[in-house]
Amino acid sequence: MNHLPDPHEGAVERPVPDVSIVVPTKNSVRTLRRCLESLRAQTLPCHVVVVDNHSTDTTREVAALLSDIVFVAGPERSRQRNLGAAATQSPVIGFVDSDMVLSPSVVEQAKSAIDAGAGSVIVPERSVGSGYWARVRAFERAFYVDVDGIEAPRFFSARLLASTGGYDETLDAGEDWDLGRRASRAGRVERITALIEHDEGQLTYLQACGKKGAYAAGVARFADKNPGALWRILLHRPYIRHPWLLLDQPRLGAGLIALKLGEAMAVVVRLLLAAATPDRPRG
Repeated sequence: MNHLPDPHEGAVERPVPDVSIVVPTKNSVRTLRRCLESLRAQTLPCHVVVVDNHSTDTTREVAALLSDIVFVAGPERSRQRNLGAAATQSPVIGFVDSDMVLSPSVVEQAKSAIDAGAGSVIVPERSVGSGYWARVRAFERAFYVDVDGIEAPRFFSARLLASTGGYDETLDAGEDWDLGRRASRAGRVERITALIEHDEGQLTYLQACGKKGAYAAGVARFADKNPGALWRILLHRPYIRHPWLLLDQPRLGAGLIALKLGEAMAVVVRLLLAAATPDRPRG
């Protein structure tokens, strides 16, 4: 079990709002400003902690303008999130990615749910972006709203988060599902209605498949840690159980089939390559 680290050495104690948001970044300048501006526009003020993984663009400069704490740490987002959580004393902690934009009442609704007894809170997400494959991704994500086991919580009571040990730092994929499973055993999970937009940008087919392939080893580690969970997540998707739903928008449905096949092939290829390559220490 992981243990959340002590607060980062550079963190300064100061009065903070009831909610802190941790944003892990790495070369995120394209999307970070909109993300942080959406946090500053919340109906309930929040404390913003950016943990940057050694960006080589101007990510940290943008973060310094719009966040309360910025520090540099890696090697992966699980470690970044745990460090960010440890840098604040807020009773409610949220985690968002740097390519996400929150609607104005997300933080307020999440805090209200936790004040009412929830241990963790799921925020529905929708994808936005340019081009055909971004529309396919948005079509896919729309199937996942309100589906147990696929959506993962993004807000937690600090007490519950500490009791679970936070994000598993051995996982660089599936870490949100893994924490969500532990959080659901430790306390009640609630959903809110306010949305998060996930900015896919100008998504291409090869980018989408390549990203999935890059996560192959991490997903395999998640599956090893949570026997049977990955298959339940995959098979519980509405378009798998009810494939005729893809006919509602045939052009996007055909694209989703092609996308899932391409992603599966990318995962298989990466796993085969990993099996044929001598083990190297993970950095």
